[in-house]
Amino acid sequence: MITGHYLWEHIIEGPLEERMEGVWSYGAKTINNIKFIFRTGPGVVPDQVPKNTENLLLILNGRESDTVSFAQMWLKSLQNLSQLQHVGLVLLGNEQCNNSWLQPYMHYNGGLVKFVFLVYDSTEIDNVNFYQWPLGVATYRGFPRVDSSKLPVHIRRPYACNFLGTVYKNSSRETLMKILEGDYFREKCLIRPRMDWLPLETTNSREEFIQALCQSDLTLNPVGQNSECYRIYESIAYGSIPIVEDIMTPGNCGKAKISDTFPLRLLKEHNAPIIYIKDWKELTKILENEKSLRHSDKVKRRRDILLWYESFKSKMRQKLIEVISKQFFGVKR
Repeated sequence: MITGHYLWEHIIEGPLEERMEGVWSYGAKTINNIKFIFRTGPGVVPDQVPKNTENLLLILNGRESDTVSFAQMWLKSLQNLSQLQHVGLVLLGNEQCNNSWLQPYMHYNGGLVKFVFLVYDSTEIDNVNFYQWPLGVATYRGFPRVDSSKLPVHIRRPYACNFLGTVYKNSSRETLMKILEGDYFREKCLIRPRMDWLPLETTNSREEFIQALCQSDLTLNPVGQNSECYRIYESIAYGSIPIVEDIMTPGNCGKAKISDTFPLRLLKEHNAPIIYIKDWKELTKILENEKSLRHSDKVKRRRDILLWYESFKSKMRQKLIEVISKQFFGVKR
């Protein structure tokens, strides 16, 4: 599960062991006297939840109609757990922030869910019932957990920038491709677009993408279906500075109840050291500015963003623990 593996392996940094030849996987870790037991995989279904479960943090996918139906099945099944006292939810939300289906299951509406950590810039974020959660990396494509201490940050990278990804019709990615057609960019950047989205990576395509991140000072991040995309976190993980298109995509996403900083509120409020861009015509100037940077400046920039990412993940972990402690156990940490 996309969000589940990112939370467990990248944020919690918990171990994970396959059981029954991959039918399900198991992990356990104790943080601040709270013992987390993580289960994931196709064999993890509602009727397999231990009947004596008292505290449950569900990690569900609400991105599309079929995944919403599966999530609803899970939430309805909780009524069968007689000893269940507390329920929290981490939800991969809809990319247009259409998450109204969740309302009947919220505690304030008579449901069981006391809080939700929600992916994407939803207007529902209030830091009381709804908290924001980062999209993270595409674990479903096999993107690895990167040990930043082992990255060769001091080595010169052959490319100023890269873009390997899908070019959606009538999107700003088409605009970007036209800009990148010039010889100026072909000489400086590694550009390999594709016209059709591929749900799964091959070993070769994943390695090609990772190598592009490792060999580029900058990674271009044009918006897809949402302003936030996996590529942002994936490039950060390898010390390739994301150039992020700072525009709001269509839908119900936007200003949260606690902040008017959007889109990409979570990254902005945590001062992510990334480059924001409103128009891809600005790219030429950005690359010209790169010429004035000494190699030592680029190395420091890589180290800074890698350190920032470790701190960011730690803060997300602390926030999750804080909310669980308060909502489940009445303890302020």
